[in-house]
Amino acid sequence: MEVNEFIQRYTSGENDFSGVMLAGVDLVGADLIGIILQDSNLSRANFTFAYLSRANLSRANLMESNFSGANLNQASLDGANLHRSEFHGAILQKADMRSVQMSLANLLDANLMEVDFRSADLSNANLKGACLRGSNMRQEKRGKPTNLKGANLDKADLKNVDLQGADLTRASLVGANLADVNLRNANLTGADLTGANLKGASLTDIKLEGAKLIGANLSNVKMERGNLTDADLTMANLESATMPDAKLVRTNLIQANLNFARLNRVDLSRANLYGAIMRNASLMDVFFARTNLTSADLSDSNLIGADLSSANITGVNFNGSIMPDGQVYHK
Repeated sequence: MEVNEFIQRYTSGENDFSGVMLAGVDLVGADLIGIILQDSNLSRANFTFAYLSRANLSRANLMESNFSGANLNQASLDGANLHRSEFHGAILQKADMRSVQMSLANLLDANLMEVDFRSADLSNANLKGACLRGSNMRQEKRGKPTNLKGANLDKADLKNVDLQGADLTRASLVGANLADVNLRNANLTGADLTGANLKGASLTDIKLEGAKLIGANLSNVKMERGNLTDADLTMANLESATMPDAKLVRTNLIQANLNFARLNRVDLSRANLYGAIMRNASLMDVFFARTNLTSADLSDSNLIGADLSSANITGVNFNGSIMPDGQVYHK
């Protein structure tokens, strides 16, 4: 179909263009509200500043198309191919983007609030500064995890996002807002969360091996059985964190804040807690094998059953703590 014929038929009231072949079409600023373009070939199309709210683009080929500044509120794009597509500043609030292919797409500063991204492929996509509040990236039973491998989410707003089971391997989340996010059973191996805000997040069974969390806010997180082997949490805030049975082998916790944290049965073997603050922490049955606790503050903490036999405790403040043998330590 030629572009002129398409525009003429649409302006005449026709709405269903399922399966249309319009690769490379130029529809800058077009009013296409509610149009049906499912199963169409629109690769390399230009929809800059177009109005596509409630449009149906399900399963369409939109590879390398440009949607910069476009309005796609409540649009259906499930199963669409959006590889290398451009969505800079686009509005996609409440859009259906289940199972979309968006690898290497640019979603810089896009409005993605309450978008359904379940089983989507966003590997190596640019979501820097995007607003994803309330979006759904949860892995469903027997469904594919949302793929965010290598994605750039620096300074993105992910407050209250459901990322249960998502794959964020090597993703960059520097300065991102992840407050109250659900990351249960998610994979963030090698991810960079420097300065990120994860206050109150659900991190049960999370994988954070080799992740960077320097200066991150993890206060009040729930991280049962989390794996943080070789992670860097220098100067991170873990106040009142709940982390029973977590694995922090060789983890860097230099000058971290662990006041009131609950770390029962945690493996801290070979971890570096130099200068860490752990006042009133629950450290029952913690494994401190060759752990560096130099100059750490463990005052008023509970260490019943903890193994400190090979730990470096030079300059540690144990005042008021319940020691492994049940005795209260006094200077």
